[in-house]
Amino acid sequence: MSRQIHIMIAALVTLAGAFSCANEDKKLTIADQEAAIDSYISQNYANNTVVRRNGSNRVILDTTSVNIQDSLVYGDSLYFYYAGYVFTRSPSTLFSTNNRTVAEESGFTLSDPDYSVRKILFTEGCLVDGLENGMYGVKDGGHCIILFSAQYGFYDSYVYNIPKLSALAYEIWVDRVIKKD
Repeated sequence: MSRQIHIMIAALVTLAGAFSCANEDKKLTIADQEAAIDSYISQNYANNTVVRRNGSNRVILDTTSVNIQDSLVYGDSLYFYYAGYVFTRSPSTLFSTNNRTVAEESGFTLSDPDYSVRKILFTEGCLVDGLENGMYGVKDGGHCIILFSAQYGFYDSYVYNIPKLSALAYEIWVDRVIKKD
């Protein structure tokens, strides 16, 4: 083999090794986030009901909706308010909300604030995976916090003002669920 081919092979092996290390670092970050979420829940919500679904953790904050029969499934319409936070050992930096009170208490401003209830048709893929998995099964009047690692969020993408590889926490106030008939 020529010297150039050896150099190219060495460069490819080095590049593959660096990529492998980066992937391992990401896996460790995800594992640390999941451990931090579990720790946060056990320290702060030991007496609350926690619903775990496909990497998402929903802590039920208001138990008055627990006995309501119908819950959100695919095909239903959902009306809700939310506050989205970057999670670093606890919900920390507010990055988005449609809850006026939360915005005012946090000093959070938008160039064009819209504090109206958010309405979505709840379908597969309608939200980021962690939020979709956490919302599945919520009930009218429910109040919860949904936590998940970057694996179920925006992972390795920088979105709006959310850093790459961020765990997320969403506080959700369910206004109503309209069943799909």
